Amino acid sequence: MKKLIVMAGAIALGFAANAGDCWWSWWVGDDKADKELSGCQLGIACECKTMNGAQVSLLWNRAENYRGGCQFASGYNNVNKFVNGPQIAVVNIAREGAALQFGLLNWNKKGFLPFFPFFNFSTKMFGDRNK
Repeated sequence: MKKLIVMAGAIALGFAANAGDCWWSWWVGDDKADKELSGCQLGIACECKTMNGAQVSLLWNRAENYRGGCQFASGYNNVNKFVNGPQIAVVNIAREGAALQFGLLNWNKKGFLPFFPFFNFSTKMFGDRNK
């Protein structure tokens, strides 16, 4: 299990390697909740308006729009619109779709099924551009 967590963290930070900034968030409600962030956001609970890069936290991640990158948390990931990249947590929620989800419970409105345990993915990954 430790190897899986370390590997997921390394993948998440790799998504943000070419972006410029790294943000630390102690808790939700800090000054980054209404900002557009590019790079990586690390912390206990991470929240931002728009993200391009990686969000890695101990409890949960939230973002309104996710342009690309990776979300990794030991609790849950919640995003309104996820364009590109994986979500890795116990519970993953994407209201307007996510490319790829790994976790115990996965909700993805534009996934191959709206809810599926263990994994879920967008049908756009295989060329279905109508959904």
